[in-house]
Amino acid sequence: MKKVVLIIGLFLSFVSVAQESYKYIIIPSQFSFFTEPNKFGLNELSKSFFQSEGFEVYYDNEKLPDELSKNRCLALYANALENNNMFVTKIHFELKDCTNNVLLKSELGTSREKQYKLAYTQTFREALSSLKGKINFKKADVIQNVEVVETPKEVVEVSKNEIITSNEATNTLFAIPTANGYKLVNDKPETIFVLKKTSAENVFLAHKDSRSGVLMKKTSGWFFEYYEGDKLFSENVEVKF
Repeated sequence: MKKVVLIIGLFLSFVSVAQESYKYIIIPSQFSFFTEPNKFGLNELSKSFFQSEGFEVYYDNEKLPDELSKNRCLALYANALENNNMFVTKIHFELKDCTNNVLLKSELGTSREKQYKLAYTQTFREALSSLKGKINFKKADVIQNVEVVETPKEVVEVSKNEIITSNEATNTLFAIPTANGYKLVNDKPETIFVLKKTSAENVFLAHKDSRSGVLMKKTSGWFFEYYEGDKLFSENVEVKF
């Protein structure tokens, strides 16, 4: 059966930018190893540090300036990573560009304090302090304009008997905003899906384990669709945004 659908064509125009310094940094509103935003005031602490280094800093769920909203490559992305053991709290920071390249790592902040708030505050301060005066990267060859052109095109729809569908949803997943989409976590919380926004509403590029596909909203709910060989799989996903 044939069906007319809209194929989204993306035309990217690249403009080489003179060697300008980054002025924006985006940080998580909630670090992945905590179960609530701004735990122990550490997100505010991180934001204040990067502001003191001369940057405009935004949480990943905040409204962004127009130029940054249109071009995420104008920002650096900072995140804290945890590597604790039974006796020592260990934290370091990474700064990445919009293509996920790690540009800078902080020194490892460590603490043997037993009180969580004190231990994490010490490690965050130590890790952040090691970045002082070192965030001086230049941006070049960034995407300046993205023009989206919607072109009607006739395509052949795969017949339904060739789609392997699983309507049994997994446990409910929860969406946490990221710089360019969401991560879907369970109640532990473990990251199950990584989603990236597209120009289409309710359609995301999706990655789960070693599988890549599309997460889309249909009448009956959200479905993760992906190929294994020449077989198309459609997996029902229960998610709360």
